[in-house]
Order: sequence, then structure tokens, then C-alpha cells
Amino acid sequence: MDSISKKKKFIIISIILIIFWIFVDLVYSRFIHTDISYGCLDFNDKNNFYNLKSNCIATEKLVKTSPAYKIFTDKNGYRYSGKIKKDDQENLIVFLGDSFTYGVGLNFEETFVGKIQKININYEVLNLAVPSYSPTTYLYQLESLIKKNIVPKKIVLMLDLTDVSDEASRWKINENNQKPSLRVSSNIDSPKQDSDKNKFKEFKNKNFKGSRMIFAYINNQIRLIKIKFLKKISKDYSELGITKTGDFTYKDYENLETKLWLPLGFEGGLKKIKSNVKKISIISNKINADFYIVIYPWAVTLQYGQKIFNWENFGDDLCNISNCRKLISLFDVFNEEKEKHENWSTDLFFLYDTHWNEKGHDIVAKSLLEEIF
Repeated sequence: MDSISKKKKFIIISIILIIFWIFVDLVYSRFIHTDISYGCLDFNDKNNFYNLKSNCIATEKLVKTSPAYKIFTDKNGYRYSGKIKKDDQENLIVFLGDSFTYGVGLNFEETFVGKIQKININYEVLNLAVPSYSPTTYLYQLESLIKKNIVPKKIVLMLDLTDVSDEASRWKINENNQKPSLRVSSNIDSPKQDSDKNKFKEFKNKNFKGSRMIFAYINNQIRLIKIKFLKKISKDYSELGITKTGDFTYKDYENLETKLWLPLGFEGGLKKIKSNVKKISIISNKINADFYIVIYPWAVTLQYGQKIFNWENFGDDLCNISNCRKLISLFDVFNEEKEKHENWSTDLFFLYDTHWNEKGHDIVAKSLLEEIF
């Protein structure tokens, strides 16, 4: 009888704990950790354009293997720390870029832009970056900024490998209003699109955020242990995964996924980058701003090289035709880290993802502080 009584007691306590955890998780998901998936991204523009909402505070998770992180935007819809900003129009530096510069996976102060702002107190920093933007949208952002009489002294364009495919297949100029618009639906699906696909998935995403965060963390730790073990027993093992849009440095064009480059093709994407960056340079010259171009490798670039297309050489050519003040290449510093550490990819990048973790952002911040200021 005692053993049966203990068993019933254990079952009752277990049920109570499960119900309590579900209640806590529901409260946390509904009232504390809201808007976890899409943060401040605004997909409601009627011209098939998206940007960041103004004066937004949200929690976001765009990288599967990163924890959720906070997003704050200012009155202009630019990501920042959420703290009171100094209004320094005399010494202003602007960063143009996509998800790397935006800092997906991290709180603002953990990103290279946030670190530069914290260390360099002589300049006010504006981060104009938005995930999946490219030179077409960078140009539009800079023109819009200057129309607001916000005139930077330094402009830093963080050129990403995805900019080629984004220029070729993603962004075009709307002839009616000269505003960028998407050629096809964004690969960052809107919340409405996602909820229409699967009602159960929507319910799960809204109500069990705490549980998913805990399981994701445990899963990532198990993956890291597995990776380290597999690397020890096989030198050929790679955890870098499939990137597709950044593979053109080591894969022939005919082996790339065709739809990612339509309708303009690879060469058309490169041509658009040159044209838009040259226009950004002309604007920089008109306002007497120093214009910098920054190029950097992905993990796959470091691993497989640039035998087919050399991104560094393209950066040199781009700087020459646009008369940029300086081309800043981060290839050497990342290659040095690769040579030093056996687990360099998981040290610098999020697991199974192209984006830098905080250590990767540390390297970028240190390099840019040395090169620009």
C-alpha cells in the first residue's frame, strides 16, 4: 500500500508541476516575451517594401541557434541601444548594411555597431541596417536621411555576399515613386503569411516561448559537443551547412541555385552593386563625408576559399570606381582566427548560421575602430 501511495503522490505532484509550468510559460509568453518572431520589422508598406517601425520595442529571434534578443528603434526607425541618445549632428557616422550590420542574434550592445558607439564617444552612431537589404535600399536610405537634414561625416557600407543575389533577384526600383520594392515575396515571411500557413504553429509560437528557449539552448549545447567530438575523429567533418547565396566564391555559376539569381543573373547583380555604390559615393562626396567600404568573409568563404570568384578583388575594384576613402577587408583578421582555433566556426559564428556571434562582432568592432578613427 505504501508503494502505491508513493506512486500516486509522485504522479499528482508531477501533474501539478506540469500544470504550473504551462501556466508560467503562458504568462511569460503572453505578457513578458511578446512579439518574439519578427521584432520591429514592418511589412505593411503598400509598395511591397519593408523597414523597421519607429519607436519600437520588441523581442526578436531570426537566428534559430541564437537566444532571443531585444530590439529598440528610434523615432526614425533605426536600431539603437534603447538608451537616451546624444544629438550630435557635427560628428555622425552612418552604417549601411544588412542582417550582419543589423546584428541578428544579439542585443544592440553586443553588436559591432553598439561596441563602436560605446568605445568611441566622439561620434554619434546611426545604424541604418535592416535584414536582407542591399545597395539599392542603402542608396534610398542615404537619400532619405539627407532629406531629413541628417548629414553624416563618415559613411560605412558593409558589403555582404548576399548583396549580389539581392540586387539580382530581390530589389528593384518602383518606377512610380522611385522607391525600392521587392521583386518577389521576402524570404523573411510576414507574421500574417506565417499565421495563414499553420494555425497550430502560430498557437505554439505565441504560447510556449519559455519552453522553446530552454529546449533550443539544450539542443545547441548537445550539437556543440557533438561537433567537437566529430571533428576529433574526422578532419573532413564540417558543420558549416548550406548557404547558397554565398557559395559563388568557390562554386561555378552553373552549379548555383538558378532561382536565387533571376531575373538579372550573377553578372547583373554585380553590375547593380557597382552602379548603386557609385551613386552612394557621389552623394558622400557632395556632403563632404568620408566613404568606406567594408568586406568580410562568411564561414564557408574561409573554409572553401575564392577560387571561382575573389570577393576581395571585387572590393578593390568597387573602391576604385567609387573613389572610396578606404576599402577595409576583414579577411585577414578572420583567417588569423581560423588558423589559431580548431573550433573557429562555432567560436565566431552562430551554429549552422552565417552570422557572427558576439565574439565575431568583437573582431569586427576592433578592426573598424583601428581603420576608421
